[in-house]
Amino acid sequence: MLDVLLIPAALLLTLALRAVRRGEYRLHGYLMTAIFTLVGLRVVLHPRGLNPAHRALWLLTLAAAGLTILLGRMALAWREARGAHPALPRIHRTIGKTTLVGLALTTLVWLLRHRG
Repeated sequence: MLDVLLIPAALLLTLALRAVRRGEYRLHGYLMTAIFTLVGLRVVLHPRGLNPAHRALWLLTLAAAGLTILLGRMALAWREARGAHPALPRIHRTIGKTTLVGLALTTLVWLLRHRG
């Protein structure tokens, strides 16, 4: 039943990616943090439904998302002329794409798991 939390996360992801295309980087960050919170709630609220392998996979994905959010904050600071590293937006995009692929694979593994 808690898998339903993944539906608003997917909708928020669509809105977040659309916001970054329009150049609304701060809104993008807020939406991505909301997604992180929803997915984290899904993992925390039903630990009995996760076997150790799935739990480790979700926690690894959440750790990658947390790193991406931190890099995004630093990239936003650079865009707003408060940071000194011009490579941060590129690094954030690369890590973000990797995290997105990891999240897609983790979700696919989760949805295709055997409930025997």
